[in-house]
Amino acid sequence: MNDYLDDYTPPPPLGEREETELWRRYRKENDDEARCKLIENYMPLVIEMAERMAKKLPTFLDVQDLCSSGNFGLIDAVEKFDPDEGVKFSTYCNLRINGAIKDELRRQDWPSRQVRQKANTVRRTRDELENRLGRIPDDGEMAEYLGLDRKKYDDLLRDSQIKTMVSLDRKWDDNDDNEIGHIEMLPDAKAADPLAELSRAEIKEVALRGLSEDQKRVLTLYYYENLNLKEIGLALDLSESRVCQIHQQTLEFLKKKFIQRQITPFSL
Repeated sequence: MNDYLDDYTPPPPLGEREETELWRRYRKENDDEARCKLIENYMPLVIEMAERMAKKLPTFLDVQDLCSSGNFGLIDAVEKFDPDEGVKFSTYCNLRINGAIKDELRRQDWPSRQVRQKANTVRRTRDELENRLGRIPDDGEMAEYLGLDRKKYDDLLRDSQIKTMVSLDRKWDDNDDNEIGHIEMLPDAKAADPLAELSRAEIKEVALRGLSEDQKRVLTLYYYENLNLKEIGLALDLSESRVCQIHQQTLEFLKKKFIQRQITPFSL
């Protein structure tokens, strides 16, 4: 939990008569002091909502950031609420807070719903076939399973590619004991190359062990021959999108392997 929220002490709740008087002063007299007291009184609703939503979100999303978004919803609720409508303010306010936080999350999550649906379709299909075949399916098997010709399947792969913006404060993995963040894994141009201190042949052997032939070839051509994805596709007679998919799957596999072997992640 953020230190700010740990140190936060909610104000004593307002009595019914006191709250009614504050609403009267704010609505009838536009009393700014009454407005501030009302906002302060309902601030715990923002924290409660942010903490509840944070449990369903990735760990790198900070609760205080959610609270900041929720505060805009609270302020908007106070400014637009009409006590004479007969609706409880807490109910009205919670809807506004929830909406404000979700609006901010949507703003940060730029890929369209259609792109995500296509990416989910590709991922689910790959997982189903991988479980059925006991190996990573090739493009032809994926296309046939989806009932698509190769051109439409390649178009689907291209359209489903999602580039993600990642917080540099995010932890490298989901291990609660690991405090290493992405920013700490960025290469330092002035630092010595770690591969110079290790046996390159040994690292390569560990990395390639357990990979399919396509994965080995893509990995070798990309990191050891310095070819780009398009050039690798031409060399292996694969589409660029398929090479991208193989490359991403291989990195995910190696990340798990390195974590299991307690090898610090590095550029291959």
